[in-house]
Amino acid sequence: MKKIDLFFAFILLPVDIAMIIAAFVAAYYLRIDLEVVPAFSDIGLREYLRYSLYLMPVWIGLISLNGLYNIRSKNGILRDLYQIVVSSSTAMIILIMTLFLTKTDFFSRLILGFTWLISILTLFSGRLIVRMVQEYLLVYGIGRRNMILIGDNTTSSNIISHLARYKSKYYKIYGVLNGSENKSKHNLKILGSIEELKDKIIQYKIDEIVLTDTDLAKSKVLKIIKTCADYNVIFKYIPDTFSLMTLNVSSEMIGTMPVMELKPIPLDGWGRITKRVIDVIVAFLVLVVFSPFMLIIALLEKITSRGPVIYSHKRIGRDEKEYWCHKFRSMYHNSEKKNKKYWTTDNDTRVTPLGKVLRKTNLDEIPQFWNILIGDMSLVGPRPEQPRFVQKFENEIPEYFKRHRVKAGLTGWAQVNGLKGDTSIKERVRYDIYYIENWSLWFDVKIVIKTLWILVYETFAGKYEYRSCP
Repeated sequence: MKKIDLFFAFILLPVDIAMIIAAFVAAYYLRIDLEVVPAFSDIGLREYLRYSLYLMPVWIGLISLNGLYNIRSKNGILRDLYQIVVSSSTAMIILIMTLFLTKTDFFSRLILGFTWLISILTLFSGRLIVRMVQEYLLVYGIGRRNMILIGDNTTSSNIISHLARYKSKYYKIYGVLNGSENKSKHNLKILGSIEELKDKIIQYKIDEIVLTDTDLAKSKVLKIIKTCADYNVIFKYIPDTFSLMTLNVSSEMIGTMPVMELKPIPLDGWGRITKRVIDVIVAFLVLVVFSPFMLIIALLEKITSRGPVIYSHKRIGRDEKEYWCHKFRSMYHNSEKKNKKYWTTDNDTRVTPLGKVLRKTNLDEIPQFWNILIGDMSLVGPRPEQPRFVQKFENEIPEYFKRHRVKAGLTGWAQVNGLKGDTSIKERVRYDIYYIENWSLWFDVKIVIKTLWILVYETFAGKYEYRSCP
């Protein structure tokens, strides 16, 4: 464990304590300013701070239980915010119950609400500042983790591509160790053979080793693990196919025999019902709010180019059922059939001037909320694919069929991670399956927020999105 990691884990504790006290102080003075009858000011600030000190161990304990002091945590900022909301809400409930049981009646109910709201803002702000300092230091290599991959394969290539795509400053991958020093089959930087692991750990001051070669002999794996333990290096590995399956199983006994059963996905049962209710509400509201814009777009479509306003195309949804997916037409009429091209490219001449604007702002996707409302699609899920490609992908990717256990989505986990358009289908499928097996309402909220952020960024940064449908 790097000393810098321990330092930032330690510094969070006094920062949180300071932020909680600041929340009580700010709430007190805000309540004073809003007080109509000045008698409230007779109750001193010290009296309020005394309760904050009583509550402090409980509050800090709740923050700790929510994993916010985990030294090796890589939670996103939105996940931290969610856990802060949970911790602060629980702490305030405990405070209210204490006041009720002790029959303390001088506390203003309004100040409790202010304290709860302000504590969320101050705790989040404190952690945001700490995170910004960490990001700043990472630019200069302080706190960065040096990594070596073991295995010259597509998994290693995917890890390197992923970190490069996000320009990750937290990890620096020096290269790959292989069974021999031969040239890489996947254009990766080969540092040497596995037998040189000790030397490479010392040479590059390695912090983490990731084993991606699942075919390596057990004796070699044990030797790698021992070497990592000897040099205080974190050992990680990519599980093989069977191990991945066992992550989604439950065990039971039939007589004296243990039996393993594949667990149902979270979107079975009540999860599906809850998601459907939210889809209907959101789709209805969006269609109502954007109806004037849809009318304007429809009129502009008719004025600027010939052809239908709505372009409908077949897609494959849940249980491999076909449905008609709707979008505002952004290409010249019948241009797809004339050119026999099904993927758009940068500066595609088939796109109309209005279509360029619609695509850049993603307004051409609004009619898909009708698909969501009638139940063909969901707000979040794997992006739908054309029937002509589904059979091809199912033959090439054994787990592709799992995408059809849920409804296709307007946005998805793969898309917000940069996997859209002309990107690896296998990588997209991995992200889609992860979403399906780990679904939660919070996961959907996170994806929607990230989608909105990306849309705003792409719109104002002028980026062009490559799409799989016209």
